[in-house]
Amino acid sequence: MSKRTAAPRWLAVGAAIAFATGTATLSAQPALADSSQCASGSFCVWEKSSYAGEFLQSSGSVTNVGNGMNDRMTSYWNRTNQTVSVYEHDNHTGCMFSIAPGESEAAVASHFNDKMTSFKVGGGC
Repeated sequence: MSKRTAAPRWLAVGAAIAFATGTATLSAQPALADSSQCASGSFCVWEKSSYAGEFLQSSGSVTNVGNGMNDRMTSYWNRTNQTVSVYEHDNHTGCMFSIAPGESEAAVASHFNDKMTSFKVGGGC
């Protein structure tokens, strides 16, 4: 093997190792409930307890949270100044419970876990 062909191979191997290392450090970390993630004026939900995992926030009502969060809510934080109602189905049907302004829950009751599809900011069930 000549030195001309060996060098590009070593560069390719080095690049692959650098890419793999860089990719590993960019992996998503569990979400934490802090003001930098859940903005003031927002309603935030997480897929796992203790405000971890996939995360969704909105300052207004959502008629369907989409595939990423549908039936996956386990914890929440209401940082709005209004009551938020959580619904089992889309278009705000099947109200499960209402959340007062400022209220948070690190793990919802088991009978509500992984059931949210929509929520309404402003007004109770």
